[in-house]
Amino acid sequence: MTKIILHLDMNSYFASLEQQAYPSLRGQPVGVAGKGEGERTVIAGASIEAKRLGVDSGMSSWEARRICPNLIIIPANYERYTFISRRIFQLMEKFSPKVDIFSIDEAFLELDEALGWEGAVALAKQIKAIIRRQIGSWVTCSVGISYGKTLAKLASELQKPDGLTLIRPSEFTELAKKTAIEKVCGIGFRLGPRLNQMGIRTLHQLGASPKSVLVEVFGEYTGTWLHSIGNGVDDNKLRSFRQLPQEKSVGHSYTLPRDIHSEEDLKKVLLLLSERVGVRLRRKNLIGRTVFVYLRFWDRTGWGARHSQKEYIMDGYQIYNSGRRILKLNPIMPPVRLVAITVSDLVKRAETTKPLFGEDQGKERLVYSVDQLNNRYGEFTVFRASLTTIKERIFNLPDGRNHRLYLPEITKANPFTKRLF
Repeated sequence: MTKIILHLDMNSYFASLEQQAYPSLRGQPVGVAGKGEGERTVIAGASIEAKRLGVDSGMSSWEARRICPNLIIIPANYERYTFISRRIFQLMEKFSPKVDIFSIDEAFLELDEALGWEGAVALAKQIKAIIRRQIGSWVTCSVGISYGKTLAKLASELQKPDGLTLIRPSEFTELAKKTAIEKVCGIGFRLGPRLNQMGIRTLHQLGASPKSVLVEVFGEYTGTWLHSIGNGVDDNKLRSFRQLPQEKSVGHSYTLPRDIHSEEDLKKVLLLLSERVGVRLRRKNLIGRTVFVYLRFWDRTGWGARHSQKEYIMDGYQIYNSGRRILKLNPIMPPVRLVAITVSDLVKRAETTKPLFGEDQGKERLVYSVDQLNNRYGEFTVFRASLTTIKERIFNLPDGRNHRLYLPEITKANPFTKRLF
């Protein structure tokens, strides 16, 4: 039987959640940025209204303002976004155990083939209705349904916002004649122009191209895939997030609102990032042995070094101390634009020996107690006093788009209300 794959893509996700939380923003062009207005930043997400005016993700704030002078720029609230992502993915998992998380705001779902195409459409409508009811009426999603991941994602792109599109196997040929190759996920700014130069502009033309030519130009793997998708062969396997291999590293990087000239300020930023890395390690029950620090300077040059130690660490302060020792290897301190710290050589916490001495056991219990308080009342509700002056400046640090971060978990506090339920 033919597989049935559903792709769910939240519409203008970051901005829509802010508009849901703050009704005064509804109907307004909104840009969600990594930092506050007036600081060096990029647009992480734009509202539907802002997109219609030409604003898009990845733009610098000044460029977005030039396109849309009345754009409302607000700082990102990543705690809110990850909380809602977990709820959405948890909802999807109720309909099928095979949930493949693509990013913070989109995922694939493999449905039971017995549902049939009409049953899949009915289920998609049910999911959309539940999201509106449980998350909010201003939060919408586009859903694509097809017999493969690539075509399901293409289907979700065809109707935005709040769309629902079905591509059956029998409908591919007609669709391919009018679909530009740039619409296909995987054909981006590098592949697209090269295919255009070969006279290939639609999926139909791609499928008609000899496989041998595509393999010769693009290599065995890419050429074979291009020929297959051009002929409607979409056999990408869906991988449940629960079957993903363990991460090899956990880290954080941050582009500063203004260049740092002081070594003391640099250490404070490094400590804050280290604390965030430690929290993520403990949430994943991981522990690491190698710390890597990277600095990017005002002139876009960079420096990095790593250090491996005998003992495994997961406490933010231990990570910071290791990073501080690494900083001593760089005697020159030009103005710093970006700071990053990563922990690698990871193993499961249960695979290592627990602390033997009472003092170390007490420190570990204290770290986990602080985690519990911050999980309940909000990030950095309890924090080290040395972070007081810098915490507010860079409070909302993004977790990137690593889909492993957004697992369906039970979360006690809703960031919309901060009430317990």
